[in-house]
Amino acid sequence: MLAVPLLHKTYQGVSVTGYLWCAGLILFALLFKKPFARLVANITAGIAARAAGGKYRGLFKSLIRKPVEWLFATIVLFIALNYISGALSRITLFHFQRKSGSVGFNLADLVDHLFFFFGILFTALTLSRLVDFIYRAEMEQAHHGNQTARTQILPLIKELVKGLLWTISFFWILGVVFQVNIPALITGLGIGGVALALAAKESIENLFASLTILTDKPFQVGDTIKVSGLEGQVQRIGFRSARLRGSDGSLYIIPNKKLVDENLENLTQRDTRGVRVVLNIKYGLAEEELQKMIAELKSMMQQTLNVIEPVKVTLEGFNENAFQVILSYHLPSPFTSGNEDDLKQEINRKAYGIVMKYTTAVKAQTTVGTASPATITNHTETK
Repeated sequence: MLAVPLLHKTYQGVSVTGYLWCAGLILFALLFKKPFARLVANITAGIAARAAGGKYRGLFKSLIRKPVEWLFATIVLFIALNYISGALSRITLFHFQRKSGSVGFNLADLVDHLFFFFGILFTALTLSRLVDFIYRAEMEQAHHGNQTARTQILPLIKELVKGLLWTISFFWILGVVFQVNIPALITGLGIGGVALALAAKESIENLFASLTILTDKPFQVGDTIKVSGLEGQVQRIGFRSARLRGSDGSLYIIPNKKLVDENLENLTQRDTRGVRVVLNIKYGLAEEELQKMIAELKSMMQQTLNVIEPVKVTLEGFNENAFQVILSYHLPSPFTSGNEDDLKQEINRKAYGIVMKYTTAVKAQTTVGTASPATITNHTETK
């Protein structure tokens, strides 16, 4: 009987029952946030798996569990602290001036603002993880179906949706938590719109460049391209930049505007690859012998398997101690008949043997499409 009056006693404007409810709910939140999050994740994962044809259940649970856990804990803690709001409202943190006069900001107000802040934050995070799940599921299906166009546009759609989501969340927090007049703020942004547009000029240009790439399709994800001396395989096209992986493993991040404005080579779409061999031969070879050697070199390349026309042997130039003979031929691209390097070495050995028949002072230098861009031997022809 003594327990009942005790429960009705008040301390700082809150009954003992209120404090017990607060403590019980805090303990409940700490003990059951993980089980509750697992339960919600399992139920929603089952729905998502059925919608996706029975797949991606584990992926959905891994993405959604943590945000749901934090959101659940935030809601339960807010309910718990509401039971002792009378006591919290008696603790004034500071005063601030309004048109109506001085207004106090107490601990209960802080709890309300923190609840709305974290509630909006974790809700946005949950929705953001849902967008990530949809994106990854769609990307996997696009890869399995070899749908290159979808693999290009999906990353851009994901970034735009998430950007819009977090922008709405940001203004929502400003309005609800910080009591900012959003219409007045937007009007103010309109006044400073010129400065904002100038600051965002490069980002807007890259965004429109990405749309140009996706619609005009000069290249696709997986293609090997060369631009501004950089060569690599396209791994991703974003709304600001594209990512290229070089043959040495380097990652190049190139703004989309540069990809649209610069001369770009799509090496994947070519069907032949030009090869250039430079022979530096010392002077002393008679003109008649030189003509015979040139004819024999050309015949050798034309008779070599997998060599494609045009095949040329030309007298290119004269140095102080030697003159240059250029061998040029083409190979299929992609090369599927064995090892391309082995074939080039075979042609070089045959060329060396032919030259040795006419002179004993030969220096051969072979350059293919990946040589230094400072020389003309870097040129790769496309048929």
